[in-house]
Amino acid sequence: MEKESKRPPCFKISVPGDDSKKKDVLDKLQHVRSIIVKEMNHPVNNAYILEKVLDEFISTHSVDNSGTKMENMNLNTYIQGANIGHINKSKQSYMFDKYKRFVDEEYNDSIETALMEEVGMYEDLTSIDIMTDARHGWRKNAKDSSVVAIGEKMHKVLKCEHITKADDFVSQRHEKLGTQRIYQNMSINKLVRESGVVNQNDSWHGIKAVKKCNEKVSSGPKYLQGKTWSEQLEDKVESVATHFHWAIRNCEQNPKELKDLLINVVEHYKNNHTKCHPDSRCKRDVNYEPKRSTINKPIAEKLLLSVIHKSVIFKSPDHFVLARDTSYVESFNNTMNMFQDKRIVFSDANYNARACLAVCHWNENVDRGFTSIWNPERRNAPRSMKGKKNYKPPSYSYRNNIWKRQIDSIYL
Repeated sequence: MEKESKRPPCFKISVPGDDSKKKDVLDKLQHVRSIIVKEMNHPVNNAYILEKVLDEFISTHSVDNSGTKMENMNLNTYIQGANIGHINKSKQSYMFDKYKRFVDEEYNDSIETALMEEVGMYEDLTSIDIMTDARHGWRKNAKDSSVVAIGEKMHKVLKCEHITKADDFVSQRHEKLGTQRIYQNMSINKLVRESGVVNQNDSWHGIKAVKKCNEKVSSGPKYLQGKTWSEQLEDKVESVATHFHWAIRNCEQNPKELKDLLINVVEHYKNNHTKCHPDSRCKRDVNYEPKRSTINKPIAEKLLLSVIHKSVIFKSPDHFVLARDTSYVESFNNTMNMFQDKRIVFSDANYNARACLAVCHWNENVDRGFTSIWNPERRNAPRSMKGKKNYKPPSYSYRNNIWKRQIDSIYL
């Protein structure tokens, strides 16, 4: 009787297509083989390689469905080359069209619930405060843009508009068009337009521009010293930004008071504290000595004053007096990056479905509980005293709801 071989069978991999395609697939499989051999320190057969490729496919498929960023790997080429069963493009498109309908239903339920919760947080129930911002699908000349409106109280998404180049071929105008559509939406419009809109801009972006202008007048080439920049402003880039933050939060929602506080920044660094706030240390401490160098040159005073006068905060103080920020909107954009990688080009339907999933995920997990707070030392924000929260794990009930809708459509 023939002795049974314990060695697993080794078979030849047949790849359809022309020579260049075969070479490309086999080179990638050979790359996988070299990695496996290096890790295991012994040769492996073709069956083991295909098993590892299948594991990679399953892993990537799970990552894609969980909303995280996809790896830059074309696993379909591996699967087709290895003759492993897979879903063709026509079936994928058919299944996606069916699945997208249930994603849209879950999205609509989510934003309707969020709007009712937001309205319930106000006493008069006739107006709401919202934050809006735009996110481009690519880093340059984006085809897709998402304009989102988030409630001021509950921080949940109330509406997310998808704008493409079919709507406007200029990407820079996508935010304006998306915001107009949000205001035209009946559920938002009734609570915003009829009550009168009070526009407020994000203070962080405005102060960031001030810091950029201040850097230009605080350093430069030697031959321009005393003309376009002054050494007396070298140590005042961050401190002037701090003054702007303080002035916005302490102007008592008065545009004129805000402008006066900003102009007084120059007098403060000239060691003239006549108009400084009574509670500030420079007024209370009789032995106060400034940490920054005192401005005593006319050119330094002129340059700093020009930075203040050119700032958008000084030009339009009524747009900053409420001291609003868009940190929640920026955080939502990070959530969108989980579902929409800017390095990948999506179809309009796929992009919109991923945006809906991002909204459902955000509305379910925003402001969730946390277990502790820790205060790390951050080099990019050394003066920050605000701790970081260790949040509880996120929940994914919206996935179960979408799955239930799909199953109910089959059996009910």
